[in-house]
Amino acid sequence: MASSAKYIARIPRTAFIPTQQFSPASTSFRRTFCAVPGTVTQPLRFFSSAAVQVDSVPTTPTSELKVQNPQFDEAGKELIVEITDKAAKQLKHIATRDQNPLQALRVTVDSGGCHGYQYLMDLTDAVNEDDVVFDKDGARVIIDTITLPMVSGSRIDFIEELIGSAFKVVANPHAAHSCGCDTSFEIKI
Repeated sequence: MASSAKYIARIPRTAFIPTQQFSPASTSFRRTFCAVPGTVTQPLRFFSSAAVQVDSVPTTPTSELKVQNPQFDEAGKELIVEITDKAAKQLKHIATRDQNPLQALRVTVDSGGCHGYQYLMDLTDAVNEDDVVFDKDGARVIIDTITLPMVSGSRIDFIEELIGSAFKVVANPHAAHSCGCDTSFEIKI
């Protein structure tokens, strides 16, 4: 059996609890499973030398997004931009590296690009009167009140690719079309 192989098994109305025994003489594991009747049906994942994982593993709570100077649309709904965990981690890393705890990512939309509008991003520590500041665990994103309606509902992510790494606005619900590099977009009308 290859070490990278994955097997998925569905066991109806019974879950198995793995027990492993290690034999020092043979330096190998022996797996046995105990049936527990009456438990909920869960898909079990078998990994080459790992224990069984069940999909109902508790997750860690996500951190709360704090907003300074919140803005609302005509219907009274708050305009929000989500910051992913990867983006927050990278922003905190940059602020620590530069020894500037007030450093933030400023996101603006400007005319230009191949589809009419383009995202511009810059690191700054200056906050203007009309800026909205989104804070997630100390990682800050600043967006002005003109740009916010064009990017609300989207996510700020940190994307790592072979050609480079960058912060990007992803899943913008206000973008009708975007270019291949995701820096230029057309606004839905």
